[in-house]
Amino acid sequence: MSNNRSDQSAVKRPSFYTAAETAEILRLDESTLYRHLRNGTFPGLKIGGRYVVPGAVLDRLVDDVLVTGRCVDLGAWTEQWRHDRIAALARIAAANVELPGGVG
Repeated sequence: MSNNRSDQSAVKRPSFYTAAETAEILRLDESTLYRHLRNGTFPGLKIGGRYVVPGAVLDRLVDDVLVTGRCVDLGAWTEQWRHDRIAALARIAAANVELPGGVG
């Protein structure tokens, strides 16, 4: 006998969503999402002429809204998201640096 809840959690979500799918998830007009993607006020990836949004971005946005318990400004959220990603990359790069003479 299978547990319905565990069956639902086993469903694999896509790594990326199209702009249309993302707009639908966020209940936005597609043109609004495209404007944010073009302006850089929402994280996405442009491949050729198509935009896609990582599922991880949507997960983080939802998590941040739930953690703060308040309305999140998209532009400010995106700037903070960028800052966090750059800081994480800098930490990774610093951890992989070997100083001359074996110091470090």
